[in-house]
Amino acid sequence: MAVKEKKKSGVTVFNLADKECVWMRARIVGVKYCDNAFDCTSCTFDKAMTRKMSKDSRDAKWNTKMSKMLGSNDLRCRHAATGGAPPSKKCANSYDCARCPYDQMLDDMIQTDHTLFGPPQYMNAHGYLVPRDYYIHKGHGWARVEYGGRIRIGLDDFGNRLVGRLDGFRLPSLGTRFKVEDESFIAEREGHEVGIRAPLTGVVTAVNHKLLDHPDSPNADPYGSGWVMLIDPMELKHDLEGLAFGLESVKFIEAEAERLLSMITDDPSAAAALGGEPIKDVYGAFRDVGWDGLVKKFL
Repeated sequence: MAVKEKKKSGVTVFNLADKECVWMRARIVGVKYCDNAFDCTSCTFDKAMTRKMSKDSRDAKWNTKMSKMLGSNDLRCRHAATGGAPPSKKCANSYDCARCPYDQMLDDMIQTDHTLFGPPQYMNAHGYLVPRDYYIHKGHGWARVEYGGRIRIGLDDFGNRLVGRLDGFRLPSLGTRFKVEDESFIAEREGHEVGIRAPLTGVVTAVNHKLLDHPDSPNADPYGSGWVMLIDPMELKHDLEGLAFGLESVKFIEAEAERLLSMITDDPSAAAALGGEPIKDVYGAFRDVGWDGLVKKFL
């Protein structure tokens, strides 16, 4: 009897193995693992601990009180857990991350440097790449939860192969708010365009301006240099429940590949779209199906 795969609960942060809460790491509390992508500034537990430790949590009394509590404990910076900071980096601000200049500096780096947390590991779905620790939307947008709570978004390998070599992107302005399923950015090719639906609700904090000069970047590296935007999520845990993850993502892409094959199966070369190396430019190879009849059926 086949065992049904249990849907993963909680928030999975990209390439993060160490999930000890900073309060647990400092040995102030017992067992407590982070379930907020190490976004301490919006963490209800962190805020509760802060209130408990000191009513004057944002002035000099905080550091004095925390120094007595922490003593000689291992005050490792929270960014050292992911490789964003050297393993020997110690916290010099008593875990008051919201007012830490080092934390702010790294946050600014994360905005533009998609390589900060290392490369993704991949699974295979009928030849299409499916990255581990990424969430996939049914409209083929991907979402990567990064350390600190920001979400990096792009178009998955299937979607990029479907549209082929793009002529351009229309990116959202910083501060733009959108909900799940709203049009988040637009991909353009040969006078055609398609809006990519937002996988999560949030506010845009950064966009990949390099795509304006190099719109083919996502074709070559859809889950890395081809990222499109970074957002501050507003309903992270709720929204992630509606996205595919892990083996569920593999099954979804396999089903999409089979659906694509059924649409172009009259052509003998259509077999190349399934199994082995998928076609790099599906629309370019099957223009007769039409942009609306092909691309917009999936995205």
